[in-house]
Amino acid sequence: MGKIDAIILAGGLCSPEMSARTGTPVRALFGYQGKPFVTWVYEALRASSSIERIAVVGPEELSQTPGVCEADLLVPESETIESNLFGVLARMLPEGRILITACDNPLLTTEAFDDLISRSPENAAVCCPVLRHEAFLRHFPRAKNVGIQLRDGKFIGGGCAIIHSRSIPKLQRAILAVLAARKSKQEMIALLGWKFALRFTLKRVTTQEVEDRACAITGLPIRLIRDCSPLFPIDIDDPEDWDYLMCWKPARDLDTTDKIRPASANT
Repeated sequence: MGKIDAIILAGGLCSPEMSARTGTPVRALFGYQGKPFVTWVYEALRASSSIERIAVVGPEELSQTPGVCEADLLVPESETIESNLFGVLARMLPEGRILITACDNPLLTTEAFDDLISRSPENAAVCCPVLRHEAFLRHFPRAKNVGIQLRDGKFIGGGCAIIHSRSIPKLQRAILAVLAARKSKQEMIALLGWKFALRFTLKRVTTQEVEDRACAITGLPIRLIRDCSPLFPIDIDDPEDWDYLMCWKPARDLDTTDKIRPASANT
């Protein structure tokens, strides 16, 4: 399996309350254990033997940020996440798979990324990490991240994806719709079509049916990579998240993959 490229979306300013708590209005520069959030994410990717080039999209300050300033490509941020993503893709011109991740999770590790990459089919158009909500809560007790109840259990997703570059032209409309709806659970569900959304709301669908529906809508192979690291769902973007991070201590050595899946779970 060959190496893949990575993109870190590190744009955006925070609320005045978060700025007061963190000492900076720049989300990417929130500090954790002596380093900016974006540096934690960059270093986790850079240490991976699975990653080739790394591009970072964000404010001008990143050109002076340790580690990040050495990225293969630094792209000035635009006004929207959509323009940031498609702008860096146009500059990077990837030829294979690309891992796309946010910068608002300083807990991400090389092991978590490597596990996701190694289990993501090379021929898939999109691969997204998911895990059971109970597995997430074992590592992050009382965290407020919301799981979604389906017929086969309660699940939670992570803030990254692996996309194959050859699929981007066909995926562009879907990507724009997902990014526009990403802050609303109801709007995300509505993208699946009203009949399926109704069954979804009534908890009558399984994760496999969600995957199949995404494939049917896009006409492309979309894959949910099950039982991924419990680190992926973490995102620190409001005061409650920040307070949790400042108080959180791992109860035991963190098994970043929490491997409870059967050997054939993603085949």
